[in-house]
Amino acid sequence: MAGEINSRTETYDNLITSTWYDIRKSIIDSIFTITPYWDRMIEAGRIKAKVPDGTRFEIPYRTGKQDQNIQYFGRGGKFSRAEKETMTRLYYQVRNVGTSVVRFWDDDRKNRGRSQIINYVNEIVENTKISLIDQLAKDVLVTNSDPLSIMALDEIFPEDPTASATIGGLDRSTASWLQNQYEDFNGGGHDMADDLINRMRIMYNNCSKLKNITGRRTPDLILTTQAIHEELESQAEDMREIHTTTSQRVQFGMGNLSFKTAEIFWDPNMTAGSMYFLNTSTLELDYDPQAWFEMTGWKGDPDSLDRTAQVVSVCEQVCTNFPANGVLFNVQ
Repeated sequence: MAGEINSRTETYDNLITSTWYDIRKSIIDSIFTITPYWDRMIEAGRIKAKVPDGTRFEIPYRTGKQDQNIQYFGRGGKFSRAEKETMTRLYYQVRNVGTSVVRFWDDDRKNRGRSQIINYVNEIVENTKISLIDQLAKDVLVTNSDPLSIMALDEIFPEDPTASATIGGLDRSTASWLQNQYEDFNGGGHDMADDLINRMRIMYNNCSKLKNITGRRTPDLILTTQAIHEELESQAEDMREIHTTTSQRVQFGMGNLSFKTAEIFWDPNMTAGSMYFLNTSTLELDYDPQAWFEMTGWKGDPDSLDRTAQVVSVCEQVCTNFPANGVLFNVQ
């Protein structure tokens, strides 16, 4: 009897682990295409394998222009040789994220037939996928109270970056090149029905005006709330700046509008009254290729017959150009 139980336990261990690795790529694709933000990031190639430097991801960051010595000149003219520091490094702490895959001995016992085993394994894998989707969908937008969580957009692009402490190990409060665009919509005395489009235009242009940006020059994604998106839909018929889009992301059912060249989507996890103007060519989710949705070995509980494994990743969300992104907040 003990041999039969041990054999069955080993069979389940191996079957679930092998199933996970057989379909891991499709699981990762499912996780990162379930929300408009992650879908745009994976489409743009912004989810990147990067070996961390110990406990940090090291990101080169341009602080100024490279062309400080360009000049017009005549015969015999001399060129300036002044040098200007234009590069620095940002250091982002790696974040470890994982979830437990739990098997109860009683469930193992009940699912012994061939068809039951297949359904049982698929259910366990599906539950693991859903839990990861839910967590990453929330934590990308609003800062998790857990200090070990990945950086959310509201931390990377705060409502007042001049009042923030550090980002990537550097003080951003006095460094304009570490500060995103921002505007308090309600604090400026604006009204959503009359002024929203105009303030969106200004924010879009503010995010687009820097010449030292690499990649896209303009925002390509606007994330907002359901209420603001519905207001935009009600204004869309009379506004040339807002139009429908046939993007694949429309299938998420969270928007089919675009402003200039930026798609607009709402997300139920967004902070009330907020709109993020994002240039995804300046954002990355960096991950350690040696620890990316890896499943650990199965472990038994010394006080029960249940079994547990973990699916773990090492990653962090980073930004390579803050002024190319912005937040419009207190929109009401």
